Amino acid sequence: MKTLVNTLMMRVIEYFASKDMSQITHTLCVHEYTRLIALREGYKTRKVLLLELAALLHDIGCPRSKELYGNCLPVNQERIGAEIVSEWMPAYGKLAPKEIDWLVKVVGTHHQLPMAKEYGFEALFEADLIVNLMEGYYPKEKAALYEKNMVRTASGKALFELFFHHGKMDIKSD
Repeated sequence: MKTLVNTLMMRVIEYFASKDMSQITHTLCVHEYTRLIALREGYKTRKVLLLELAALLHDIGCPRSKELYGNCLPVNQERIGAEIVSEWMPAYGKLAPKEIDWLVKVVGTHHQLPMAKEYGFEALFEADLIVNLMEGYYPKEKAALYEKNMVRTASGKALFELFFHHGKMDIKSD
């Protein structure tokens, strides 16, 4: 399964390199923070790997959304991203149909907190929120409000403390 993550990572990088280079760094950061949060929260190995795949794919709809609509608004990129995931993932043959369905739902709702809770992708939701704040898509001065209302995991809260409140993160060793 780790091979699938690496293979998909290269495909996503190649896709963004031909469409929108700015998406590469964003996607890799969201991937790493998602993985970190999921591991620190003690998620099972399969769940961590599925979250890694979802993190790599979460903004895959942005380039096509920009082409079709001139923007990358969540409503457009989520719908288009879900379509792309439906097209791409069966070809890999390494996921059960229900896992592909889960990825489609996650990519198609990744900006929606209620869906993050329902489908269990809080780690991705929080990682994307953190990176979007760091990149200036959301105002950093509202970080405390976002944290209070949208961050549920202890690890997400620890990252918010470190990045936006200049505290220290409790480092746990494996």
